[in-house]
Amino acid sequence: MKSILKVTLAGAAFLSAFSPLMLSAATPAKPAQSAATKSAAIPYRPTEVMALAEKVADWQLANMAGGSVPGNASPDTPDKTGWVQGALFVGLIELANRSDNPAYGRAIISRGEANRWQLGRRFYHADEHVIGQSYLWASKHGAGPQAIAPLKERFDRILAFPPTVGLEHREYYDPRGVDCDQRWCWADAIFMAPAAWLELSQITGDPKYANYAKTEFTAVTEYLYDKDEHLYYRDSRFFNRRGPNGEKVFWSRGDGWVLAGLARMIPLLPQGDPGRAEMEKVFKEMSAKLIAIQKADGYWSPSLLSDPTKSLPESSGTGFYTYGLAWGIKAGLLDRKTYEPALRKGWTALTRAVHSDGKFGYVQPVSDRPENVSFDDTQFYGVGAFLLAATAVADLDLKPGKDLTVQSPPVPVQAVLNVQDGGVLENGRLQRGVFHLQKQYTVPDGHFVHDGLMAFEGLGWESDLMAYRLYLDERMAIDIFGKKTPGPVLHTIGQGVDNYHDMAPWGMDIFKVGETVGMGGVGVLRGGKATQIGKSTISVKIIDNGPAQAVAEVEAKGFDNGASNLTTRFAIKNGSALTHVSAKGQAASGPFVTGLIKHDGVTVLTSAPDAKGWAYVATWGQQSLANDGLGIALFYKPDTVAGGVQDDGVSLYVSFKDPAAINYAFGAAWVQDQQGVRDLDGFRKWLDTQSLNLNK
Repeated sequence: MKSILKVTLAGAAFLSAFSPLMLSAATPAKPAQSAATKSAAIPYRPTEVMALAEKVADWQLANMAGGSVPGNASPDTPDKTGWVQGALFVGLIELANRSDNPAYGRAIISRGEANRWQLGRRFYHADEHVIGQSYLWASKHGAGPQAIAPLKERFDRILAFPPTVGLEHREYYDPRGVDCDQRWCWADAIFMAPAAWLELSQITGDPKYANYAKTEFTAVTEYLYDKDEHLYYRDSRFFNRRGPNGEKVFWSRGDGWVLAGLARMIPLLPQGDPGRAEMEKVFKEMSAKLIAIQKADGYWSPSLLSDPTKSLPESSGTGFYTYGLAWGIKAGLLDRKTYEPALRKGWTALTRAVHSDGKFGYVQPVSDRPENVSFDDTQFYGVGAFLLAATAVADLDLKPGKDLTVQSPPVPVQAVLNVQDGGVLENGRLQRGVFHLQKQYTVPDGHFVHDGLMAFEGLGWESDLMAYRLYLDERMAIDIFGKKTPGPVLHTIGQGVDNYHDMAPWGMDIFKVGETVGMGGVGVLRGGKATQIGKSTISVKIIDNGPAQAVAEVEAKGFDNGASNLTTRFAIKNGSALTHVSAKGQAASGPFVTGLIKHDGVTVLTSAPDAKGWAYVATWGQQSLANDGLGIALFYKPDTVAGGVQDDGVSLYVSFKDPAAINYAFGAAWVQDQQGVRDLDGFRKWLDTQSLNLNK
């Protein structure tokens, strides 16, 4: 039950009590090739695997020592007793058990001493107990009984005053709060707490701690475990939720926490214990399901049952699954011949997530459900998952073998609607909420311009060549994000931790819309002017999200004093900078129009008057917000518009004859993008090429 608020943490600094002999501040990694893409060799032998594990651990610990906090981190990330770092220290336990470098063990003990061996502040919450697993290790490696005294005291008090709440999970924005987190009512808790309870029974010889863990595990399993799918719902809120294709929603990292938690719990119970038998049964069922749904590239999808051809790599769930499978094979619970191919694929995928400097990428940021993720995303708990996987793989002493994964090219085509949940309105803007990707959404009546509700203020769509956004408010205008790189970016920007008006490695917002329809937005002709449609009730549906195209539909109801409606569909394809638009409108106060804002000093270009099929109007000039060359173009069919291209002094526009049959396209070429257009002559050729393709 994480705190899932995201804020800017670039200025946060926190001291880490690690050995100065081992650690030094590290330079933040730049987006780069993964280590494995530079070499075909996959590390399988223990010495090779451990070397990679230590490289990843050293990068992470050095960055922690320097005060670095990952991007898109949650506010509790710097908490030295919290779950984010606690999960990393669980991985460090296994590394310390196997490495010849004593620095990892010193790091664990130093952290415990700095924490005065205290657990997190929330008394019952499982997330506050995970750091206790490192204290239990420390107590057996030189720290002594004092290392677990506060943990034992906490657990004794919980047993004296056991929680009595149910397991139904409320929404995080519910003003009553989420009281079920006094128990283990969410999947992540199975990793966070039970192993500490079981190990405390081992150390003290008192079975009461293990009995509590077994009872609570049985309760949460009966409640959250889907006996048909052999997967755990993250919590009860997901029982009836479905993905875009009607599939049940099982979160990869959520089930990863469970499988890894089981791998840590089972060895702490004796053979013949009924609790162990129950856990082994679930472990085997989950493992069988997981190898059946593993992606061809070795990763597991962020939403486990989603279309694997449309899902991005995600390394934290994959790390926990790889750990669980490797442990299960070594423990004799999983047949090696059946499970080793999936294990090898998972391990190969994890090695590809390691940057050349040791940074571990593709880690989905803090959340409670499937989200988007990129190669540059890292988090402490993801490194913990990698260390668990690496050490378990090293234990197997695998023979070198061929790459069993099938790599697919990145899918840069996507439609994105990222909406903030749980934010607080401060100084006219929602802040400190968490953004969730939406497939279908109705904009609330209280939404206002610049309120921060949606990342970059609305719906976005992009190909490998260009990105666009539609303001989901009374403007309904279209803006341009210029892309210098082909990878998908829209899911990563505009969430309060960046400024997309500043140049970034991927590009920036390069267009000024003003009070016009921007480039290709649908408006209404009023008083001889192409105007924005105005206030309406707006609903969005993302219909297709790659790999070949992205398609989204937007419905605006009740503008023009409640009389008018408009439904617009936007589509973009891989390898193209053009957006194709089809729309149906009714009862507007004037004809529906689309057009281009006419910036000062631009050159206006139009197709030949006798052009067959598609015609165009376009402008070229130093009209980008980067103060360099940008060409924008509108493509239309002359027989569908009235009077050809019009100029109202602010916009170049066309008026559609039939409001129920609006079809057109628009696109842009920027001097810094990958299309190769660098001047006016190049833009003319670009226009000819686009026209030729449309007419084909």
